[in-house]
Amino acid sequence: MKAFSSATVIHVSDFHRSLDYYTKILGFTFDFEFGEYAGLFIDEVFIHISGSGNPGRKKPTGSAHLCIDIDHVDDYYQRLSENGAIISVTLEDRVYGMRDFAVDDPDGNTLVFGQAIAPILL
Repeated sequence: MKAFSSATVIHVSDFHRSLDYYTKILGFTFDFEFGEYAGLFIDEVFIHISGSGNPGRKKPTGSAHLCIDIDHVDDYYQRLSENGAIISVTLEDRVYGMRDFAVDDPDGNTLVFGQAIAPILL
């Protein structure tokens, strides 16, 4: 077996509001839609948005927390700030060797975007 990709499913209360937020504010690209379920991606990172009308598995809205490694974190932070993203943690260098920040979606799901700034020594 060889695993070759992954997609985090993010449960939201208002499917269309969330779809707009992820595409227009955060810059994800639309991949597919099936009822109140959609696939989005940004470069090689895939996520799925599941609305309350989706008949599949239900998880509490606002409980997702995912971390995405990126390059040019300062530029992306600036762009999201200008776009009106809900920034819950400002951009800073962290003791764990990352420069990162966090945004929330309208339901409180959190996405952390970060760039390595130093090797982590074990």
